[in-house]
Amino acid sequence: MKLNRLFAGIAATAVAAASLAAVASANEAFLMYTDDSWAWGVWNAAEFPAGTTDVNGDGTYTVFVDNTVPTALVTDEETGDTVPAVANGAMVFCVDIDGLADEYGFQTAGVDGMDTAADKRARCNEAGVTVSDVKVTTYNTDGTSTDIAVDQSKVLYGDIEGNGKLRIEIQNEYGDSVKDPCIDKSTISFDEKIAVTFTISGLKSDAADAPAVTADAPAAGDVAAATDSSKGSPDTGIEDVAVIAGLAVLAGGAALVAGKRK
Repeated sequence: MKLNRLFAGIAATAVAAASLAAVASANEAFLMYTDDSWAWGVWNAAEFPAGTTDVNGDGTYTVFVDNTVPTALVTDEETGDTVPAVANGAMVFCVDIDGLADEYGFQTAGVDGMDTAADKRARCNEAGVTVSDVKVTTYNTDGTSTDIAVDQSKVLYGDIEGNGKLRIEIQNEYGDSVKDPCIDKSTISFDEKIAVTFTISGLKSDAADAPAVTADAPAAGDVAAATDSSKGSPDTGIEDVAVIAGLAVLAGGAALVAGKRK
């Protein structure tokens, strides 16, 4: 039996699966939002994990905040019931994607000349990463929804905070976007949910980064011979078959873990 080739093939598969687990990481994105009255408020991903998403390559993604956030609920003075507060406007309205600036080399901390958000967007673009087709939609408990007009040319993004994240700044009273906003925040009014959909390109995908298996894989005949106990062998017995099966399970398990998040 050609067990050497069989073990080489299985070992290569296990190494490839372990390598895939290393590259198949994603960058968490969340919607940072508070309305003009500071009633609705989400400031980090941990505060509202239901509205986050994993950015794991080029594509279109959606993040949101809804009225299950505790600060979005108020007490009806007449009935005493807990009801959703109506959110109006946007004091801070950004999407943060963890780690992208560090990963793709457009971080701005300590970089001279990164004075404005427009400069930081340019640095992001120079690294090959672009954000486009930003869409803002609000939803109400009466079943209605509204698409908020977005001037795509005015959307700011990049390592705006100098913290290694990619921020999409739609509206921020304390940022550059307040000078020339991409939305009219007075058109925002809702009591159920606000969502942002965006397209990002220039990222590596997990599939593209997966290493190729270059070691010789065992031929089908070798596998059959190694696992057919009726043929017997002076060199190996059932223990070898058990080891082979164990390695195969480990390799498959590594690949399965690599494909999972959370």
